[in-house]
Amino acid sequence: MLRSRGNRVQKASESSDQQADSSVSGYGHGYAGYPAASPMTGVSRGNDDDDRYDGGKTNLPSRLGGAGGSLSGSGSGGPSSRGIRDRRVPAPKYGTRGILVSFSLILIVFLGGMTFHYRRGIVRATRELEALERRTKGATYRDAASREPDALDDNDDEDDGDGREDQAAAGDDIAEQLESLRRTQRSLASETSSLTAKINSINNNIKGMESQLEDMEKENSSYQLEAVNLKEKTQRNVDKANELKTTFQRSWAESGGKKIIPGKGTEDVETLEQLEDLVDRREEILWEKIDQLVERIERDSVRDAIMTFGNPPYYVKMTVEYPQADPEKDPSDWQRTQGTLVFELAPLDKMPHAVDFFLQQVHHKLWDGCAFVINAMHILQAGPHRHIKAGDYEANAVDLMDKFSKAELDKIAFQEYHDDYPHKKYTLGLAGRPGGPDFYINKIDNSVNHGPGGQDHHDLHEEADPCFGKVIQGKRVIEELSRVPVDHAKGGLFLETVIIVNAVIAYDEKFEEEAD
Repeated sequence: MLRSRGNRVQKASESSDQQADSSVSGYGHGYAGYPAASPMTGVSRGNDDDDRYDGGKTNLPSRLGGAGGSLSGSGSGGPSSRGIRDRRVPAPKYGTRGILVSFSLILIVFLGGMTFHYRRGIVRATRELEALERRTKGATYRDAASREPDALDDNDDEDDGDGREDQAAAGDDIAEQLESLRRTQRSLASETSSLTAKINSINNNIKGMESQLEDMEKENSSYQLEAVNLKEKTQRNVDKANELKTTFQRSWAESGGKKIIPGKGTEDVETLEQLEDLVDRREEILWEKIDQLVERIERDSVRDAIMTFGNPPYYVKMTVEYPQADPEKDPSDWQRTQGTLVFELAPLDKMPHAVDFFLQQVHHKLWDGCAFVINAMHILQAGPHRHIKAGDYEANAVDLMDKFSKAELDKIAFQEYHDDYPHKKYTLGLAGRPGGPDFYINKIDNSVNHGPGGQDHHDLHEEADPCFGKVIQGKRVIEELSRVPVDHAKGGLFLETVIIVNAVIAYDEKFEEEAD
């Protein structure tokens, strides 16, 4: 479950440019490898290089030169011959916004034309109604004026009766036409009202999408700056590695190539080949001991989880209090509400240590009073932090962090990971190296960036973030939290307070997973 053995050994004859530098650090617990760029120093940020956030297609230059196979050379060469790989920082793209705006304008023009057409139909029908009413009134007036009953004989009476019948029939036809036109007028008015409502809805959607695009552009600019800072740090580490390599080569040359390192057990090491064999043997023994410890921890975790919490599956309900963002109102007028997230934890045979670790945290009520603090494009992260004011938090608040430390549930024992339980959308992961106490919800599929080999800036870059559960209910709450404003310059810190009211283990309850 840890890693393949192919990643453990580096031969002395190989170039150490293949190794990753470990000194590129982020916040106190390593969120995304970011530099400490906000007052929230110490927040363990979700372990992902956001500057590489294109599905792994772009990779920051973090591989350094070392004292590898070129030790036996002239001593003048170094990692600088390879340097760091120059990766261009992608510029923000605005094509999507232009296409969206163009499509919206075309749709508005089309609906506007339909509205104009229906309104002309209403005007035309109204005019026809008025003309028919005038004709009806004129016929009635002429009929009344022409009636002289005393001057008519019997034949005239018969003719007059026939005329009245014809006029009555004509009046009925006109009445039917009037009613038909009135129905047409009502139908056109209804359709016009419906189209107007659709146009207003589209306009509101366009405003909302433009606001989201603007937020994404700001966040992208922040990532670009962080990428530049990480690149500069990497270059400084490369320079330092070159300096150390040169010093080692000079010392080795001064010894006449007969002594590599002093110390017990190395008295007979006089060549690079002998040193390589010694390191290989010792490393193999150490990895065997680590594997034995991992197996022991996982067996103990399974036994502890079943004895304490019963047989799986395990569910956790977490109640969150947050503001309902309304762009039409001032943030001070936003109403606060509560929502519930339901987590289904991973199977014990795949992630026993991480599952037991989180269950113990919930059982000891360590998450009560903590907060969700980071809402980036790819994760929603929580930890023992306290909101102070807009965009400012007390990272690892003493009273909250002390609870985790005293319970010895602040860090996981090792980076447990299983290939059958990757970081897909709505899954849960532990942030930091080693992971904890912060955890995050994957808002998108982060299987590459948070899986094995996705974190080049860590010493053991082949490790992965533990993925120990998934959200099965409360996805609407996550969507509402995504509307709460954030400070993009500080990595997506919430500008409003999002508190974890409590978290409890849901015993004897069954839940159906919601659709995405």
